[in-house]
Amino acid sequence: MSRGWLAVSVSRPYTDIVPIKKTGPLSPTSTMREGAESRLAHTRSNPAPAESAEALLHELQVHQIELEAQNEALHEAQVALEESLDRYSDLYEFAPVGYLTLTDTGHIAEINLTGATMLGEERGTLLNSRFARFVAAEDGDRWHLFLVSAMQQHDLRNCELTLRRGDGSCFNASLNWALSAIANKAPQVRMTLSDITERKRAEEELRIAAMAFELQEGIMVTDPKGIIIRVNRAFSDLTGYSAEEALGQTPALLSSGHHEPAFYQQLWQALKQTGKWQGEIWNRHKNGRIYAEWLSISAVKAPDGTTTHYIGSYSEVTTNREAEAEIHRLAYYDPLTQLPNRRLLQDRIGQALAANRRSGNYGALMFIDLDNFKILNDTRGHEIGDQLLIAVALRIHANVRAHDTVARLGGDEFVVMLEDLSTDARDAAMQTGLVGEKLRQALAQPYDLGEAALQCTASLGVALFGGRDESVDTVLKHADLAMYKAKRAGRNSLCFFDSVMHTPLG
Repeated sequence: MSRGWLAVSVSRPYTDIVPIKKTGPLSPTSTMREGAESRLAHTRSNPAPAESAEALLHELQVHQIELEAQNEALHEAQVALEESLDRYSDLYEFAPVGYLTLTDTGHIAEINLTGATMLGEERGTLLNSRFARFVAAEDGDRWHLFLVSAMQQHDLRNCELTLRRGDGSCFNASLNWALSAIANKAPQVRMTLSDITERKRAEEELRIAAMAFELQEGIMVTDPKGIIIRVNRAFSDLTGYSAEEALGQTPALLSSGHHEPAFYQQLWQALKQTGKWQGEIWNRHKNGRIYAEWLSISAVKAPDGTTTHYIGSYSEVTTNREAEAEIHRLAYYDPLTQLPNRRLLQDRIGQALAANRRSGNYGALMFIDLDNFKILNDTRGHEIGDQLLIAVALRIHANVRAHDTVARLGGDEFVVMLEDLSTDARDAAMQTGLVGEKLRQALAQPYDLGEAALQCTASLGVALFGGRDESVDTVLKHADLAMYKAKRAGRNSLCFFDSVMHTPLG
């Protein structure tokens, strides 16, 4: 045998080298072989030589072409596979739901980009971290039960939780799982994560609407902390407060001062124990009128039993209560002018002081005393004097805002309480001064009481309150001192009390 890369035995017949044709369907390899033969035939003008060496060379060339065709086919298959993998990767990474794989200890083994975005952290920081750290504290037990059930292949295949993102914000999530068990490996949980916050909000809105607004009574809806979030038209008609005025407030907005604190404590205790309360309650209309209502309160429960809202329905008591209502009016209102008396005024000042401490706004108390009223009352008679007091009350009401309190302390002394002024003391003083000057000029105009026109001026003393701890008595005292200063300054004037100097300033 000769040396070299090609060795041929001359004793073997040519037919030993030529491939034997097969009968029946051609295999892919046979097809590729025929293709290689065809391509080689086109590259040569003459058939293969009869010599053995040339026959072997022909065979090798055929195989080379065949291998090139196989390599080209493999390259095309690889490109197609890579494109398929890219499509799968896009579908996985940017799916509308999060995909996670958890270990049997609840650690994140895999997570797609959508899931990482939902949890609010980079994927690199999420891998190998415990999923439980994203579960809100109130749902910790539910998550533990979910994971244990998933590992034991129980029927609990979905769960709704409140999750906390990396920035601390929360969202409602739905979790669905399938257990992945591979031989000789610890089981893993394949899980999808969906944000259902909007769905939960819609369900909550439907529950509220179904319970609250089918009724024709006055309706108030609060959150679990008692903050008013919705009222209906009947509520506004009954109380005088529009929806804009009521939202963000608490039911204390309607407090009449008629009930002791123990009454409200018992009400809330009953709500927590039974989820409902009903009974008669005294409330205060926006215009100051005190009236009796029948109130029914129900707690709205979520599927897990937690309270999400309270719904109160109001209906004014229609039974004959004139006698009791008259007693109440005598206790809180001036019988001549129907204005709040000192007792009710003190209650409202206390509420205003508490509200101003929360909001930072200033308020003002304005004492108004008619000049020389005693002389007029003695010379013209008490009947004329009473008519004048009623006329003064009407003029004061006509020159202040609807929600400002106008009270009569007795005799010819009136009080106006202005609330929700500026957070700046100087601006609040300027606002109060404008109102005071408007009142002073209005009260100085002649009064037509059916006889000769009467004229009666007034002296006004003002004390600002807010921005510090103050008592009701202190505010009343300061306004009274300022009013006496205005008297001494010649009457028909306005004087402010300087809370810094503790002396009235003209």
